[in-house]
Amino acid sequence: MAENPMWNRPGAMPPAEAPVTQQGVPPLPDTAPAEATTVGRRTIAEITALVENIQYALSQGYEMPEFHEGVRDAYRWVLGQSAASYTGRMGIPDGAQLRAEDDAADEALRTGPRRKHANGVQHAVMWVRGLTDDQPWFWHG
Repeated sequence: MAENPMWNRPGAMPPAEAPVTQQGVPPLPDTAPAEATTVGRRTIAEITALVENIQYALSQGYEMPEFHEGVRDAYRWVLGQSAASYTGRMGIPDGAQLRAEDDAADEALRTGPRRKHANGVQHAVMWVRGLTDDQPWFWHG
C-alpha cells in the first residue's frame, strides 16, 4: 500500500486491484505482553507522541475532519484510553483485537453512516499493525 500512496488521502478508497494485505508481514501475536512497550508493530511512545500532537493541534484551533477523528479515536484505543470505535473493546489490544477492529472498520467504511471516520480508524489500525508505513496523521501548525 505504501507503493500506491494516491489512495492514502482522507476519504479515499484503495484501487480495486490493491492487495488487502502486504506480503511478507508476519502475523502479530494474539496476546499482548504484560508490560507492553509496543502495540502491533509500533511503540507506545510513538503512538503517544501522535496523540499528544493531535491534542496540541486541537488546542491551536485545528478543526478536525471526520477522517482525523477516526485516526485519533484509533490511537486512543490502542493506548487503552478509550473503547474501540467499531468493536467496543477496551484496553490495549493484542493482534487478534487489532485485526477485529480493522475488519469492523472496513465493514463500517462500506456500509456505515460515518465512512470517513471508519476510513481513519482503519488506516490508523493498519499503520499500528504494520500493514502500511503511511502514518495517517499529519499536522504541522
